[in-house]
Amino acid sequence: MPKLNPTHLPQRIREHIEQMERGEEVEAKKDKTLLDDKWQQALKDALEAQKALKKTHKRPKTEEEKQAIGWKEIREVRIEIYKQALAELEEDIYDIHLKQLAKEQVKATKAYLDGYFGAKEGQDKDSAGRIAVTRAGFSNGGLVASKRDKEVWDMEERLRKQFEAEATDEEKEQLEILRESEKSLKKRRKV
Repeated sequence: MPKLNPTHLPQRIREHIEQMERGEEVEAKKDKTLLDDKWQQALKDALEAQKALKKTHKRPKTEEEKQAIGWKEIREVRIEIYKQALAELEEDIYDIHLKQLAKEQVKATKAYLDGYFGAKEGQDKDSAGRIAVTRAGFSNGGLVASKRDKEVWDMEERLRKQFEAEATDEEKEQLEILRESEKSLKKRRKV
């Protein structure tokens, strides 16, 4: 499982809330993973307040009595704290993404410079830096298809379909055999 970074937290917290609302058992140790220190303390304080309330009052029999004295189940307290934490995270999501992007940029730059200055004699330093960035798991912009590329690919596909439609029965059979062999080769490569 990839390391959890702050940009993943809102989705994970949402999933956690949904699990608790469905009544599924959820590990309490996830509180330390999903909540920061501030929200862990808020959760702890809210649970302590409920414990104190349960010591001073008997268990209410109706919903009105529960609401009147502020009685909540542990699950309800946890859901409430998680929803507050999620709301705060969603307000700051833009800043969180900017910080994460800056961290990744620093790591990519460090990888590039390590490759650049670690290039051997006779090796292109820029190329070595780019290779190091790729090995570190960062893309260098990737392939961007232009409008012309898309037009060429569409034309190739139309021509391919036209040739298949005009092919004789023997040619169609050969094409089918070729496709089956390509499929079996792909399956072998995957295994």
